[in-house]
Amino acid sequence: MLLLILAGVVCALGGYLYWIHRKQYRFADKWPTLKPVYPLLGNTLIMVGKTNVERFEVLRHVFRSTDRIIRLWAGPRLLLATSHPDLIQQILTNPYCLEKPFFYKFVGFHDGLFTAKYSIWKPTRKQLNPCFNQRVTNSFIPVFVRCAEKMVASLNECEDGATVNMLYYTSVCTVEMACGTTLGTDILDRKGKREFRQALNVASECVSRRMTCVHLYPDFTYRFTKLHKECNEARKTVVSYYTELVNERKEYLLKSNSISLSDNEEDATKPKILVDKLLTTFKEDGKPYTDKQITDNIYATMTGATDTGGLLTAYCCLFMAFYPEVQERLYAEITEYFPVDSTELDFSPETIKELKYTEMFLNEVQRHWTAVPQIARQNTAEIVIDGVTVPPGNIIIMSMIELHKRKDVWGADAEKFDPENFSPERVKGRHPFGFLPFSGGKRMCVGYRYGMLALKILMVHLVRSIKFSSKIKPEDAAFEHDLTLKLAFDAAVQFHKRKIGK
Repeated sequence: MLLLILAGVVCALGGYLYWIHRKQYRFADKWPTLKPVYPLLGNTLIMVGKTNVERFEVLRHVFRSTDRIIRLWAGPRLLLATSHPDLIQQILTNPYCLEKPFFYKFVGFHDGLFTAKYSIWKPTRKQLNPCFNQRVTNSFIPVFVRCAEKMVASLNECEDGATVNMLYYTSVCTVEMACGTTLGTDILDRKGKREFRQALNVASECVSRRMTCVHLYPDFTYRFTKLHKECNEARKTVVSYYTELVNERKEYLLKSNSISLSDNEEDATKPKILVDKLLTTFKEDGKPYTDKQITDNIYATMTGATDTGGLLTAYCCLFMAFYPEVQERLYAEITEYFPVDSTELDFSPETIKELKYTEMFLNEVQRHWTAVPQIARQNTAEIVIDGVTVPPGNIIIMSMIELHKRKDVWGADAEKFDPENFSPERVKGRHPFGFLPFSGGKRMCVGYRYGMLALKILMVHLVRSIKFSSKIKPEDAAFEHDLTLKLAFDAAVQFHKRKIGK
């Protein structure tokens, strides 16, 4: 009799919880659900036992499963997924969709711009925006040039015709750029850069693994795993590296009497790099930034600048190898403004702007191999998406890499690599949210000007000095699931030295 009563209670409780669950998510009944779905587990089994490459392909399949929105279930939690430009525009331009979902906290460093909750992000972004304006970004050109020159010099130490993993060189170069521009420190001859970069990779991979394992969402289970230990050790390596640089900068500012100045005083009109802004500026509440806030924002900026920049530069070299005719057109344009018979080159912002085809090429590389494949937002108030009223607290995942391959945006040849996709004639009339390599809306990447300028300068040095080929074919491309788009194999190219200089 007791067992019957207990069974009845369990059934009643289960029925009540199911009714609550249905009531909470009934609004989404219009949209299809990814299959198979299991009670309590949802769709989580689709990731079980998969390699990182298979996880990446599973996610691509999810976004290709519907034209508009598809429902996913992370256990009992609903996730909405889309790659449609109309819907992405509705989400990214909505003032109630500026919050990052809970799984961004897995990245750590919660006071940094990348992962911060909206209440922290908004005032911080407002204060730090001037560090990334065009004037400040242009002031970084000499740093970009020095780092690019050093990278090409390192490549030229290899035997002509050698096969190299370009990411090995580009990742170190972007670390040097980030330290020189974010921390105001020249690290060209400093040790520890490769260890720093490797630690960033490990931390990123650990976070992406946790995001696909629902049982690791709770901290009390995650902290007992090997993954937690690996991630913490990697983060310590990263933080210890740039903390030393921050302390050196702080000492320099103290000696130059700059540490006590705020933006309300006489230096208010002078542009500041990020570390100087964090060390010398009072927040809106009148208090200085804490050590944690400085650390978290440096981590967010350094990660973005080094990871995406290094990857995209290496991928540009591969795409030049894939398409020799594109490479020769790039060479013709770049050597027109940066002649091979000259060692005195004009890296003024005006000259760099003249590299129209180079910019088209960079955009097309980012369209095909988008550095940040997916982004997500959570609505903080009731919104309307695709004609459906969505209650607050729901999570929408958007695929940038699938958006960039949609035939209704890019035409029947969307899979074809063609820099002319970004010619003025084709850009005119294209959906304003059809190309989002740096996200979109108010919470788009703060460093997009920085990124494009650095890429152009790297391209000038690489294209003038080296001709690329590769045994890899475009159809060989395979990627691993990660926070950023990572090839499943080395970005291996054969390089052939060009003759430059007088």
